[in-house]
Amino acid sequence: MTTAVHTGYASPVSLLRDWEHDGKGPLREFLVLGGTTDLPFLEAVAVPRARALGARVAILGDAGNAPHEAVDVRPAGRDYLHGVASCHGAFHPQLALLLGDDACRVAIGSGDPTPSVRGSDDAPWIVVATDDGASHPLLADLADWLEALPDAVAMTPWWADHLRHLAELLTVLHCEAPPTDTEGPEVELAHNLRTPLIDRLPRHPVDELRLYAPFVDPSEELLRLLRERMSPGEITLGVQRGRSRHDSAGVRRAFEGHPAARVRELAETGTRHGRLVEWRVGDTWHALTGSPDLTRAALARAVGDATGGTEEGPARNCELAVIAHDTAPLPPDEGPVRPARELTGSTVTPRDATEKPPALVLLGVRAHGLLLEAVLGRRPAGAEVTVEISTDGGAPGSWHPIGPIPADRDTGTFPWTAAPGAAVRASCRLADGTYAESAAAFPYDPEGCAPRGAADTVARLSRAYAVDELFRDAAAARRFEQDVARLRALVVTDEAGPGGAAHATVADCCRALGTALTELAFGPLASDLPRLPQAPAARRQSSGYLAADEEDETPGAEPEESPSALPDSAREQARAWIAGLARRPAAEATRADPPTGDDTAARARPWSVPTTLLITALHLQLLAAGAWDEHDYGWRAVTADLLHALDAADADVPDEQRQRLDAVTAVCVSLLGLHGDLEGPDADPLAAAAWSLARTAVARAEPEHAADLCLPPGRRGAPVVTEADVEALAKRASDVPDPVAEAHRALEAAHVGATYENGVWELAGEFSNPQAACAKAVTLLAALRPGPVLARAHARGTGVPCFMAWSRPLLIRQRGRQWTAFRITAPATPLATFQSAAPRPTAQGDEARRGLGPLLDEAGLDPVSVFLHLQRSPGAR
Repeated sequence: MTTAVHTGYASPVSLLRDWEHDGKGPLREFLVLGGTTDLPFLEAVAVPRARALGARVAILGDAGNAPHEAVDVRPAGRDYLHGVASCHGAFHPQLALLLGDDACRVAIGSGDPTPSVRGSDDAPWIVVATDDGASHPLLADLADWLEALPDAVAMTPWWADHLRHLAELLTVLHCEAPPTDTEGPEVELAHNLRTPLIDRLPRHPVDELRLYAPFVDPSEELLRLLRERMSPGEITLGVQRGRSRHDSAGVRRAFEGHPAARVRELAETGTRHGRLVEWRVGDTWHALTGSPDLTRAALARAVGDATGGTEEGPARNCELAVIAHDTAPLPPDEGPVRPARELTGSTVTPRDATEKPPALVLLGVRAHGLLLEAVLGRRPAGAEVTVEISTDGGAPGSWHPIGPIPADRDTGTFPWTAAPGAAVRASCRLADGTYAESAAAFPYDPEGCAPRGAADTVARLSRAYAVDELFRDAAAARRFEQDVARLRALVVTDEAGPGGAAHATVADCCRALGTALTELAFGPLASDLPRLPQAPAARRQSSGYLAADEEDETPGAEPEESPSALPDSAREQARAWIAGLARRPAAEATRADPPTGDDTAARARPWSVPTTLLITALHLQLLAAGAWDEHDYGWRAVTADLLHALDAADADVPDEQRQRLDAVTAVCVSLLGLHGDLEGPDADPLAAAAWSLARTAVARAEPEHAADLCLPPGRRGAPVVTEADVEALAKRASDVPDPVAEAHRALEAAHVGATYENGVWELAGEFSNPQAACAKAVTLLAALRPGPVLARAHARGTGVPCFMAWSRPLLIRQRGRQWTAFRITAPATPLATFQSAAPRPTAQGDEARRGLGPLLDEAGLDPVSVFLHLQRSPGAR
């Protein structure tokens, strides 16, 4: 494993060239962030090279700085992902991230990805390079920053998901590697999402301070703050008289009275894009380099700083930087030096001092079937915005309106026909009668921009694994974790439709995972597959373990029929490993948006059924092998995490995989039920939540489809279940003697009267808050038995009645004539959700109402009868 840090010139192009030249293998992800992103430039010099290496390319820039015209942009949205971010100031981080399976490159520095910085070797960049699966502490900090960024600045939900996906990949592939020695200076990440960057600078006297940036605050405020904070013995400010933006009077005021404040006049051969705060203590130099200029908005404010208000207060840029210790001095020692008091002239224009962010910002657009969703980031108050489309790539005269976004909303959906190369913009009329137009956005197409090789073939594990090897060998376990992060989608091309994705078959998974792991994931479903050649290490029984002193099996030996105890030396590592592995699909499951209405394929969940089944099977194997002590119940939280991931598996998986999914779910719920009551006054919260979440799947389960996971214990007290346990639980889930009577008793106990008519529970009486009453009823009823529940509450006086249909995670609500759909994931309930706040809907109008059909089908109700009942009952409108 090797890790290196170096300082020097870098660019997306140079990083890609070096990656290819050094033979680093396939590139999985390529991310470029910049305040100003010149798309035609990147399309010419970076995108083709990154795509040729196999990468998915993503470019995110500032919403107010697009130097290109839409008509000059070609494959944006189709061959690479493009987006913008907006904050009250400039979105200004300058970052290039290259992610491979074994190698990673992170470059943070100065200079946006535009032609103007090509060849500017004075712009300092910090490059962290890791190879052979190594890590560096800065990578973990960068993953945290990518995870937090969408909560700090405005961007589309799909871009937020992509950044968080990159954060997870960075964590799994590199951050969790064992520490290694690093060549180069010590570096740490610095940003201003929560605290100003100036707080990262020393608050004590320094011997020397050197400063440079292309833009210096016209006032003396920032320079004065730096001087007061660091009390430097010497100060040198680098300026370009004709190119950097500074005001000589402000500089003189900031340094007034300092005996050793100087200005170095740098050569005017080109704009120097470097940004630098460098200080010396004794003989040791330290430097903050990155995106921030020498301005209050960049260095002395945080993105989340609400001082002065969020929109009307002072500008707060989003910046990213690196602090390096024990470095060589970075700025060139060239050009005449004179006392700061002798600086004259000003290169700050009135526009620099008065420039404001754009009045109208379109953050992005994305197609959902025959609908196009548009998301605004900024708009004039009270103005109706018109969304316009050009099917000719933004050519002049080709724009035409497709619909409005009302003044009280920031998103809109519009019918559209897919048009390759389309561009979309927003426009509105301002109060003074003039018009504002946003920069163009390009439809976001994650399938077309997927990593090369992932969309047209089934990716494979880097090697064959034996199950016992995963539990005993930390290096193999980590390598497997990296592989699973790449394979979590496990999809293949659907030949029925170009570019579509279908679920991988069991045979596909066998090619990707190998025979042993496919059998572990799918059990009986994999028994009829032809066995593929495997590496010797994998030619072991998939459900067996080897004790620490046990030798490899001899040729012709019969495989073990039950797991042996996990060696004590491997138990702690195995527990931590499986807990971390299970947490990731569970977290993605709670974050994913649901498919609603007709658009059931609008958004594929990030963890597929095969990968989730495999992780769950590994967990059950570890339980049987005694990874946890007899009285250590930490495994229950891991089991609950996996149940969330299993519940989030796609609804339209093949029937055979659905049978396996239900059976494995039943095994997990059985485990929790054997160690805590599922129902009743003494119910265990974790077990009861699992029962409520998965009862429908348990009722469908056929125990023989998970018989391979009903294992004998390999250590005393190891938590296991038998087929009889699973069979009894499935019968309990589906066998309700009189569900209506049971529901009446539960409602009466909660002081709610109701009648049951045509599949709808009509709550007795009238309510001042019919929505809360309805949410309470469906929550109670859903806890009794699997399947959808329908309830309606009538309003007091002239109020509007409320109807709800609930089957986790989808809730359909009708209030008067308005239909709305919501996603409510465990452990949340409708009762808690509508008591605490108004949740964000996932669909409205006809799209939400169409989602009622599948719920009625699942409940076995006639849609016509339900509709006529809702029309006929008192209080309906």
